[in-house]
Amino acid sequence: MNDYRNTSAESSRAMALPANTGNKQEMALTKYDTSNKGSNMALQIKAGRYIGQILVDGGFVSPHDLELALEEQKSTNDLLGQVLTRMGVIDPTELTVALSLQEQLLSLEDAVKAAAGVRQMLGALLLQAGKISEEQLEQAIAEQKKSGEKLGEIFVRLGFLTERQLDALLDFQQGQGSSQSTLSPIKLGDILVSAGYISREKLDSALSKQTNSRKKLGEVLIEEGYVMPQQVQHGIHLQQKLLTSILVALLALASVSDAQAASSKSSSTQLKVSATVLPYTQMSVHNQSAMLIITETDISRGFVDVPGGSSIEMKSNSRDGHYLSFESSAEIFRQVRIDGLGKPALLGAGSSIVPVAMEGREVRIQLSYRFILSENIQPGAYPWPLTVSVIPM
Repeated sequence: MNDYRNTSAESSRAMALPANTGNKQEMALTKYDTSNKGSNMALQIKAGRYIGQILVDGGFVSPHDLELALEEQKSTNDLLGQVLTRMGVIDPTELTVALSLQEQLLSLEDAVKAAAGVRQMLGALLLQAGKISEEQLEQAIAEQKKSGEKLGEIFVRLGFLTERQLDALLDFQQGQGSSQSTLSPIKLGDILVSAGYISREKLDSALSKQTNSRKKLGEVLIEEGYVMPQQVQHGIHLQQKLLTSILVALLALASVSDAQAASSKSSSTQLKVSATVLPYTQMSVHNQSAMLIITETDISRGFVDVPGGSSIEMKSNSRDGHYLSFESSAEIFRQVRIDGLGKPALLGAGSSIVPVAMEGREVRIQLSYRFILSENIQPGAYPWPLTVSVIPM
């Protein structure tokens, strides 16, 4: 099993981390790997799905714990997984299972193929990925009753999804209902094997016996004495975490594909050149508050404005532009409007990527925010809810 070693400052910062509030924060993203599959953008960027990103997406570790681990890793050069387990923030068994997912998230096609298990409704998948809220789902269902449209079409029309994200989710959903026997890191049996609870031979035996019964795999495994009930329950728990990681990655990879499709032909030319001249982008975040203050007045009107909330300086050798990747694990807002990117960007909670033109080798932009608050939010001071990273085209 591979626990990829992040040995450089570039790869250790492949995860987007919160900006320092005192001094500016330098962030150099991992360079493209153009040695395989030509200029496939999704493969080159990998949507930031290094093991740290997978662990955060699935709720295995918190963003704060990951940041602490990355800081420690820079001085020890240990494997990231070793640092996290030494900190006591993740069980080694769960780390091993999460590592089995890493090679499945190199491209959008890979993420779709990882589908397994019982087919879920589209709304349930989006809720699990944190892409929409319960309120937004109810809004879409109400629209469906009025218009008679398909729910996915309504999600696109309301701006909750792009068409490419919808297509990817529908493909994934179709894969969930498939009976194909290919290996998948989120099939319960494969999870139990990765966790070391059963051998591959015992799993094959249980699957053979399951075909002659209507019992669930977990029931067969327990009846045969291959596993304990608590191990099956743990496997199901891990299955949900892995599913969340895949859904978040799938939506992010689809966002990258959207941005790639919207780029000009010269962008494709630049990607071919980047096989020999690797693109890089450095970003510094200045003057960003460590906290987001929410008052009773903000709650009553449903949003809080933060004018000039971030000052970002970027240096790049890419003439084609770059993507700004915004990530949020906080639950204090449903949507955020970001001004200062040429035109307003309305993003949901979770992961979003916005293409930005690059005019010159150095660019400075001032970002202002309007956070649309979640229901039941209380007044107070909250940690700044967004992290931002930059990826060259």
